[in-house]
Amino acid sequence: MDKFDFDDWAELYQRDPAAFEARRQTVLALELAKASPSVAEPARATLRRLESQLAGKDDAARIQTSMLWMAASMRLLSAKMQDLSDTVGKREQSALH
Repeated sequence: MDKFDFDDWAELYQRDPAAFEARRQTVLALELAKASPSVAEPARATLRRLESQLAGKDDAARIQTSMLWMAASMRLLSAKMQDLSDTVGKREQSALH
């Protein structure tokens, strides 16, 4: 994907929300198509769950829900990174002995 242009996306959302949504869905589909099936399918399932929770909500509620999902994702990523760091540390220690 080219460099993300927030202003362009924001202007499109203000001018034509349906076109914004079509572009958003297209970009998501293209990015998921680049991933391996083992990565893409869980991502698609997560996206479907998020989309179902966002359906029918106003912008403020959509933002709040999306932020909660993002925070949960960051906590999970942080835990996985800590696990990886711990594993690497243990392997380094065992290699030294």
